[in-house]
Amino acid sequence: MDPAENALHLVEGPVVDRAEPIDDESHTVELPPRQPQPAVPASSPPDRLVPFEHSGLRGWAGRVRSVLARNRVALSLVAATAALPMHFFAGRVDDTIVAAPVLSDLLGGFGLLLLPVMWLAYFAVSALPMVICQAGVVGVVLPAAADGVRPAPGTVWGLVAYRLRTLWLWFTLFGVFAQALPLLLSTDRLGEVASLPLAILLGVAATAALTGIGMLGCVVLIERGRGPRRAAHLLSITPTGGLVAAALALAVLPRLAGMTLGSVAASGVGVVCAVLWAVAALVTYAQARRAEGPVTSVSLRSELATQAPL
Repeated sequence: MDPAENALHLVEGPVVDRAEPIDDESHTVELPPRQPQPAVPASSPPDRLVPFEHSGLRGWAGRVRSVLARNRVALSLVAATAALPMHFFAGRVDDTIVAAPVLSDLLGGFGLLLLPVMWLAYFAVSALPMVICQAGVVGVVLPAAADGVRPAPGTVWGLVAYRLRTLWLWFTLFGVFAQALPLLLSTDRLGEVASLPLAILLGVAATAALTGIGMLGCVVLIERGRGPRRAAHLLSITPTGGLVAAALALAVLPRLAGMTLGSVAASGVGVVCAVLWAVAALVTYAQARRAEGPVTSVSLRSELATQAPL
C-alpha cells in the first residue's frame, strides 16, 4: 500500500459521513463545497447617552456637551418654564419671618400658628424650579437619546408625570435642609468672625446635598420604588467630579449674581445652572448604571416609560 492510500485510510468518521460516496474508479472522496461564512455585522453606532465602557471626566464632559448641543431647543423651553417660579419662589426662608408680626395680629395672636404652615408651603413651592428642571431634562434627553428625535411636550409629560409627586417630596425635604440650615447657623448667632468659615461650610453642605439629590432625582424618576440608598450606591461606583462641579455652581453662582447684579440676574443664572446640574446628574447616572452592567438609553427609556401610577 503506497503512502497516498495510507493517507486516505486515516480520514476520520465525521468527515467521511459528510462526504459524497467514494468513487470506485478513483478511490477518492468528494468533499462538499465550502459554505461561505456570514459577514461580520458592522458595529452599532455609539449610544447618545450611555458610554459603552467606563469613561473618565473627559468622556463625561463630552457627553454633557453632546446632550446640550442636541437638545438645546428643548432644554431652553425647560429653562423658560422654570424661570418664573425660580424668580418668585427661590429665596431664603428667613424672608418669610417678616410675616410674623402681621400673623400675630390675626385672631388675637392665634395667627402665629399659621407660620409653620406658611413655611412648609414655602418649602414646597421653592422646590418647584428644581423639580421642573430635573423632570424636564430626564423627560427630554432620554427619549431623544433612545429614539434620535426630539420628543413632543405630551410625550415628556407622559414619561415623568407619574413620579412628580415623589420627586417633589424629596426636593421639598432638601429645601428644608438647604434653606433652614443658613437660618440656624447665621452670623447673628455666631458672630462676624465666623462669617467666612460659615460661608464655606454652608457651600460645602449645599454642594454635597445637591450632588446627592441630583442622583436621587434620576433614581426616583427612572427606577420605581428606589430611594436614597440606591442613589448612594450609584454615587459610590462612578466618578462624581463633574456632578460635584455642577452642584457647586448651582449652590454658589446664583447667590453671587444676586449680590452683584440683582435678583433678576440671580434668577437667570440660577435656572441655567439648574438645567446644567440636571444634565450632569443624568449623565452621571447613566455612567453609574453602565458600571453595574450592560445598559443603553433605550433600556433606560423603557424603564421610564413602563412605570405605573403610585
